[in-house]
Amino acid sequence: MRGWLAILALAALPAAAHDARAPAAPELAPAPKMAVIRQAPEFTLLDPHGKPVQLGELRGRVVLLAFVYTTCTGACPLLSARMARLQARLIDAGLADRVALLSVTVDPERDTPEALARYARKFDARPGWHFLRDGRERMQAVLAAYDEWTRPLPDGDIDHPARLHLIDGEGRVREIYSLSLFDERQAYLDIAALLREDARPPAASRSRAAAP
Repeated sequence: MRGWLAILALAALPAAAHDARAPAAPELAPAPKMAVIRQAPEFTLLDPHGKPVQLGELRGRVVLLAFVYTTCTGACPLLSARMARLQARLIDAGLADRVALLSVTVDPERDTPEALARYARKFDARPGWHFLRDGRERMQAVLAAYDEWTRPLPDGDIDHPARLHLIDGEGRVREIYSLSLFDERQAYLDIAALLREDARPPAASRSRAAAP
């Protein structure tokens, strides 16, 4: 428990890739405007129980996709702690069933299903937050599709961009957070904005409704 509290305390700091010290986070944008960046590359990966999780099957929900690895001692646990706080806030707001959190490992050799399950428990992950892996070949394809390169370091750590991709209910990437600027409070505001957007009727329907 004490270790978890220490992680949460560190998570209050802005995180840079594998470095807990970074410039202060920007001010929050309460009414974010997010352009469509691209269609999110499709993939299917396995959770710790061997159940396939397909990105396309999450259509209709907002998805926050992160890349981590469980033996990381720097930025990854800080990022996961922030995602835990985000999930708790979504649960409190009654929005959790409309959002999926995905944490994809960049180290499938060491991140066995058992290791991912322990990692999920460490951060008190609730239903709707999936920790995913697969064989090396399939993982390489997913990482390449999201430009998530990896570089082994001499101490056993892995250097990687650790970007987070915010995907709307139509499967389109609407925001890409760099780890150094990821703030779960802003992510919550961005998710809420996308959920409001998804709840609006199509433009043609609005025009018909406004006609006399």
